[in-house]
Amino acid sequence: MHQFSFSIIIDSFSNILPAKTKDPQQEEQRSPSEPCSPTLSQSGSKLAKKILRISKKEGSLGGQAAEESNFLRRSSRFLKSFRKNEEEMTNRLPRLTKGSQGSSEEETLENKLEMEEEKPVSDLIAERQLLKAFSKLSQLEVSLVEDQHSGRFKDDRTAYARQVMDICLHYDMMADEIRNIVEETLSQPGVDSEALLCVAQLIEKEEEVHPAHLPNSDFLRAPRKWRHLWEEAVKKSALERVGRVDQGMSEPTLANLLSDFGRVMKQDLMKIRQEVQPCYPEDFPVWKTYVDAFHAALSARLQELLQKAQGFEQLYVIMDWVANVYCSNDFLGSLDLTHDVTTMPKLLAPEVWEKLESDYTKFLETKIKNCFDNILKLELDRWSEREHPTLLQGLYHSPISIDIHMLVGEHVNTARAISLGLEATTLQILEQSLNDFILRFEKRFLDLDTAKDQNLFLPYLCVYINAFQELKISLPVKFVNSFKNVETTLLNMISRFRKQMLIHLHQETQVLFKEIGSKTWLTSDKLQPIMEKTVTFAQHLKHLVQPHSQESLHEIHCYVIREYVAHVLRPRERLRGADRVASAQKMSQESDAIASTFHSLGSEASWLGLVIPHISVILSETYKDDIGQHIEVLIMDYPDIRQEHVAAILALRKLGRRRNQLLLRHAQVLLKKAPKTFPGQTLFEEIDVPASVEVFLTCI
Repeated sequence: MHQFSFSIIIDSFSNILPAKTKDPQQEEQRSPSEPCSPTLSQSGSKLAKKILRISKKEGSLGGQAAEESNFLRRSSRFLKSFRKNEEEMTNRLPRLTKGSQGSSEEETLENKLEMEEEKPVSDLIAERQLLKAFSKLSQLEVSLVEDQHSGRFKDDRTAYARQVMDICLHYDMMADEIRNIVEETLSQPGVDSEALLCVAQLIEKEEEVHPAHLPNSDFLRAPRKWRHLWEEAVKKSALERVGRVDQGMSEPTLANLLSDFGRVMKQDLMKIRQEVQPCYPEDFPVWKTYVDAFHAALSARLQELLQKAQGFEQLYVIMDWVANVYCSNDFLGSLDLTHDVTTMPKLLAPEVWEKLESDYTKFLETKIKNCFDNILKLELDRWSEREHPTLLQGLYHSPISIDIHMLVGEHVNTARAISLGLEATTLQILEQSLNDFILRFEKRFLDLDTAKDQNLFLPYLCVYINAFQELKISLPVKFVNSFKNVETTLLNMISRFRKQMLIHLHQETQVLFKEIGSKTWLTSDKLQPIMEKTVTFAQHLKHLVQPHSQESLHEIHCYVIREYVAHVLRPRERLRGADRVASAQKMSQESDAIASTFHSLGSEASWLGLVIPHISVILSETYKDDIGQHIEVLIMDYPDIRQEHVAAILALRKLGRRRNQLLLRHAQVLLKKAPKTFPGQTLFEEIDVPASVEVFLTCI
């Protein structure tokens, strides 16, 4: 590009303006219909001063050619305001002739348009005859470039600068019309098909006239980038359409607002497909450009909504709309309307979506904890009202397991509908919250007064064993690889609840067991009240889910036998002679009674029924040499027995020191060879012997 001085351009605005005349003939020579003329008016000097002030803000006057080009472009934009009311401006403009400024070679665009005796370019633009206007401008542009290259403006660069600015001004006017046509497409009910076709053809012709690869072209021949201008106008139009959705709505809910977004987008894109796209050439990317524009507009609007979103529900509404409504295949409601979201940028940028999920999970943690608190409160109300548990299919039932299942399932399903990542995060939150809830629940339950009431405490223990057993089984099955920690916590809690059942039975029967082995025991039925309480207790186990029903019954059976044997081995008073024999017979009878009772209750722990008869035989054996065989059988059936237990039995038998030594040595050998205890078949392990037995062993 040929460089020219910026000061020359500024001076030219004052030099080219003729003196104001009162000659009517001269006034008549002014043409009000040729705004393409490079002449301005007497106000041009003021305009020049304004341009000078602008140029001082932009930098020095002696810049490079590129800076001058930028100035000319800014000047053209600044001058547009004077072209808007072309009738008034041109009425004040004196018409220049070829020799009006003392230069016979200067020929303005106005002179050329007059010679052609056609409408000025500005009128063609105003009438939206854009193709014709562009054809004229491009001809003038080519002619001007040729004149400049030929050296015609060598001595008068000011004339060249004025004509360049005028061409640029008219190009900018055409660009404004392109914007207006595009923006009117969606804002008005109808469609100007001729104008849209003209815009497409104009963009293609401009790209032909100003190719991007043209070498050594000056700024006048540079591409105007009207295709980019058209795309930006489409984006602005979509942004305005989406931005006006909530106008006129008093207090729209977030869900309604998002629904209206979809409705407006469907309506507008339907119009684009049916009315607008046919106006353009087939190879013009109308559909994709509008879809991308609405996509970007929705993205910007959603980010604004996220700044105002409050609470768990609103965040989820936005995520659900983005993931399940907008990204669905039928979002636009027609097979003819498609928007492939996989080929577009994310509606919400990854960092925005990540923050959205993070904010959502924070609210989710609080919400889930509150839900578990509400479940606990419901159970507390039942305890305080002394409400007896109900039966469902013969089992004690509580809705707590259903409540937990619904809570877990609801949040997992809603999270899964958004993304697999959010589902995994939700499962982690639920697992931790449920784990904490179980521990809090156990503590609150055991601390209540209900725990002291057998009529309510035992049924509720069974209720919660049933409920948490169901959770322990179903949650890991339904949610694979999740709730592993919860499964362990539930297992431990169920075990502690079962121990609480034994503790409760122990408290009810401990006083009664103290009479076993006494002289009054020989002449009265001390076992009957024990078994009555045991049977009453065991009735609740019938409403306990398996395997806990049978296992708990086994534990009770084992408890009764263990307590019976423990009190026999540490009697409150010594039984000698006939009393010892009577006690052996009593033990044999009561062993049968215990076995019969638990058999009727359904206990399968038959191995427990041998220990009392074995001890009874040792105590009643008259042939002392056979006692060793009885001890051997006892050790074989109950390998967890210890030497001090054998010593306690021998202490009841009163055999003498030497025989006791022989029998204990024999027992010691047998214990070393005894098989390992079968799982779940330990009896003597929890039986403590009296301190007198230790003295007895020491003496032997």
